[in-house]
Amino acid sequence: MNLRLTGKKVFITGSSKGIGLEIAKKFHSYGSTIALNSRSKESLDNAKRHFSKPIEGIQGDMTSAKSAQDAINKFVDKFGSLDILICNVGSGKSVIPLNENITDWEKSISLNLYSAINPISCSINHLTKSEGVITCISSICGDKMIENAPLTYSSAKSALNKYVLNSSFYLAKRNIRINAVSPGNVLFNGSIWEKKLKENKEEVLKMINNKVPLNKFITPANVAEAVAFLSSPLSNSTTGQILTVDGGQSIY
Repeated sequence: MNLRLTGKKVFITGSSKGIGLEIAKKFHSYGSTIALNSRSKESLDNAKRHFSKPIEGIQGDMTSAKSAQDAINKFVDKFGSLDILICNVGSGKSVIPLNENITDWEKSISLNLYSAINPISCSINHLTKSEGVITCISSICGDKMIENAPLTYSSAKSALNKYVLNSSFYLAKRNIRINAVSPGNVLFNGSIWEKKLKENKEEVLKMINNKVPLNKFITPANVAEAVAFLSSPLSNSTTGQILTVDGGQSIY
């Protein structure tokens, strides 16, 4: 399928590993001009090795409004415009439910909500000019009570989903589309699920078989394909939507 992404200028936040890196590789394979992002220069350098051609890396912390602004400015200075913004920064690592303190809440909200709002706010004028697209990475925890999922993470992702829904009305007036992809249990090197499998493989596989109708983990590639589709001109009438990619887990 031709997603008509060739030549599109794409900035992917949190893209030095895991889901973000897979999204970057997917857009690159479709012929897009991409820039990677991480807080760490070392992580960016390592991520660039996954590409056969030189790739731009922009260091910046998306939880900081100033750092996000600097990163967006660097992207536009380098490429002249911005067509697609992918907000991937996030983390499900937190304390078990009812053990939270204010620091836990602040950290999770910063990583899973502000990390999207900051680069989006900095990009609106640029995306208005290009009639651009924003796609955020959320989680099924934002729409459904998932047992043992951190309350901080679930609440922050729920807020992100509501932001996507509500902001889509106002962004549409600027000819900008915004959507989100909501993955289930994504397994990759360094993921929470990799750690859980090492700790108790039998229990994890039992959960997958009992809770996920397709009886499998989600791969970063599954998420990347959904992001590419929502970000492409093929979805030019779709905005304010949350696309779930979870093997059927949320139907229960």
